[in-house]
Amino acid sequence: MHLESYEVFRVVVEHGSATKAAQVLHMTQSTVSRHLQALEEEFGGLLFDRSSSGLTLTDLGQALYPYTCDLLSCHVRAKEESLRLRSRSGGLSVGATLSIGEYVLPRILGKFRKHHPLAEIRMRISNTTEVIDDLLRHRIDIGLVEGIIEPSADLTVTQWATDELILLCSPEHPFSKKGNIKIAELVEESFLCREEGSGTRQMTERALEQIGVLSSLAFVMELGSIQAIKSAIQAGLGIAFLSRLAVLEECQSGRLVEVPIEQFEIVRPLQIVKRAERYPKFAVKEFIDLVMAHGS
Repeated sequence: MHLESYEVFRVVVEHGSATKAAQVLHMTQSTVSRHLQALEEEFGGLLFDRSSSGLTLTDLGQALYPYTCDLLSCHVRAKEESLRLRSRSGGLSVGATLSIGEYVLPRILGKFRKHHPLAEIRMRISNTTEVIDDLLRHRIDIGLVEGIIEPSADLTVTQWATDELILLCSPEHPFSKKGNIKIAELVEESFLCREEGSGTRQMTERALEQIGVLSSLAFVMELGSIQAIKSAIQAGLGIAFLSRLAVLEECQSGRLVEVPIEQFEIVRPLQIVKRAERYPKFAVKEFIDLVMAHGS
C-alpha cells in the first residue's frame, strides 16, 4: 500500500470531506476516492459512512486513523534522520587541479565550513588526469578541474565558470614594453610548461595547435607546479601561459607582466566532475550549490 493513500485518508478525516481533501492535496475528487477505496480493499471494510450530511468514520476508520497518523509521522522522522545522517556521513573530500585548488577552492571551502563546522574536510590537489582517477577510484567525492573532460556513463560534467590562460613574462623581458604582440613573435621565445596531464598544458597546446604554431615553439622546461613556473618566469628562464586566477597578485605588483596577443585568446571552462551515483552524499550537493553560486 502506498503512503499516499494513508495521507489522503488522514486529510479526509481532518477536513471531513473528500472534496476539501482534494483541494488541499491538489488532486481530483476521483483520485481521492480511488485512494480511499484502495485502503478499504486492503483492510476489508468501509472507512466512512457516507450520507447527505457528509462523511462519518466507521469503527474500522476510527481504529485505523491513529495508526495512520503514527505511520506518517514515522515516515517524516525517518526522512529527517536520513537527511541528518547523509549531511554528516564522512565529511567531504574534494579533488582540484592546481589553479582551482590553490586560488579558488579555499574560499569556497571556507563558506562550506560555516554551514558544517564539525564536518571533516579534505582537499587533494593534483592535475586533471589524477583528479579524474581519484574520483573513479572513490578517493574523493567530487572534482573541480579545468581540463577537457567528456561526460561518460561513470561521470557527469557541469561547467560552473570560465577562466582565461594568459601569456606572462618578466618585467625585464622585451615583451613587457611592447603592449600587444603578434603570434608570430612567439617563435623565437623559450616556453615553460606544466607536466603531462595538466589541464593548463592541455588547453594551451590545443589552442596553439589550432592556429598552427605549436610545432614551431620551443618548450625548454617542464615544471610540476604553478609557483615553480611563476618563479622561473621572474628569473628570466622563459615565458608561459598560466591561469589569470593564479597570477592576479603578481600582475598587480608588477612581478609578472601580462602580454596581450593580437587576435588570440585561450578561454577554458572550469568544470565540476562527479560520479554518476544514485544517492550522492548530501554534503556533495551542498558543496556543488556553493561552487555554482561562486561561479555566477
